[in-house]
Amino acid sequence: MKRLIQVGVGGMGAHWTSVVAASEKWQAAAYVDTDRRNLMAAAARHGMPRNRCYTNLARALREVEADALLDVTPQQSRKDVCTAAMECNLDVLCEKPLADTLRNAKALVARAERLGHILMVAQNYRYTPLPQTVKRILAAGKLGALGYAGISFHKGPHFGGYREKMPFPLVLDMSIHHFDLLRFLTDSDVRAVQGATINAPWNWFKGDASVMAALELENGLCVNYHASWVAQGWETPWNANWRFDGSKGVLLWENDELFLASSPARRRKIREVKWPVTAQAFLLDAFAAAIESRHAPETSAADNLKSLAVTYALVRAVKEKRRVELRELLA
Repeated sequence: MKRLIQVGVGGMGAHWTSVVAASEKWQAAAYVDTDRRNLMAAAARHGMPRNRCYTNLARALREVEADALLDVTPQQSRKDVCTAAMECNLDVLCEKPLADTLRNAKALVARAERLGHILMVAQNYRYTPLPQTVKRILAAGKLGALGYAGISFHKGPHFGGYREKMPFPLVLDMSIHHFDLLRFLTDSDVRAVQGATINAPWNWFKGDASVMAALELENGLCVNYHASWVAQGWETPWNANWRFDGSKGVLLWENDELFLASSPARRRKIREVKWPVTAQAFLLDAFAAAIESRHAPETSAADNLKSLAVTYALVRAVKEKRRVELRELLA
C-alpha cells in the first residue's frame, strides 16, 4: 500500500480520513492540522499514533516517510502546502479549488511540471453514476444536435468561517464543481462567460452569494447558470438540476433522477450506469494509478485550470460588466 500524509483533518478533511482508512491502496502515514482538537479526533477515530499527528507541516515532511500528500486545507493555504510537498518529492492530491487565485494555480501547475510530479485536483462530482450516465447519453448522440442547456442550483448552507467572508463565495468556492462537470459532460471547454451576481436582502454572506450567468462553450452550446447559496425553502441537490435540449428531445437531471423526453406529454426515467467506486474513493484509486503509470490523471491540475478559469472569468465579467473570453485569463 502507498502511504500519504493528510493535511487538514477537520471538516471535509474528517470525511477524507475515513475514505483513506477504507482504501485498499492507501494508508495514512501522518495527520497534519493546525487545530489539535481536529488531530486528536481524527487519531481517535482511525488509530493514528500521537507521534504521527503534527501541527507543523515542515516537521511532518522531515520526519515521515510517504509517497504522496493529500491537501484538504482551505484554498488560501493550497499554494504553500502543495509547494512544500512537491519540493519534498511527493506527488499531491488536493481538494478543489486548486488555489485561491488563478495566478497561484498557474504557479502550482508550472512547478509540478518542472519537478515532474503528479498534481491532481479532487473533482469528485464527476465520479458517481448520475454524471457518468449523462455523459454516455450525450456522447451517444441520443439528443441529436444540442442547442442549449440550463443548470439550476439552490442551497442555503450556514458554513461560518472563511466562506462567509469571501467576496464571491458561491462562484469562487462552489461553482467550480458545476463548471468542471459541464466541461466533463459536454467534452468541451468554455469559450466565454458573462453574468451578474445578486446580493439578496437576507444574504448572510459578506459577498454576493447568488449568480445568473451565460456560458458559451467551444462546441457552440449555450448554457444558462442560475445558482444561489442563500436559498430559503426548497433546495436542489448539490449536483444541481440540469436540462439539455437537443434536436431529438430533452435530457432532464432533476433531484438526482434522470429522464429523457421527446414530447411535452411524456418523459421516461433512465436507469443509471453501474459505478461501484465513487467520488473520493474513486479519486484515491485514480491518484494511485497516475503515480504508478506517471501519466496525467483526468483531473490533473493542468486540466483543472480550464475549469477554475471559468470562475475567475465570471468574477471579472461581473466586475467589469462585460463578456469575458477565457483566453484572456489562460493566455
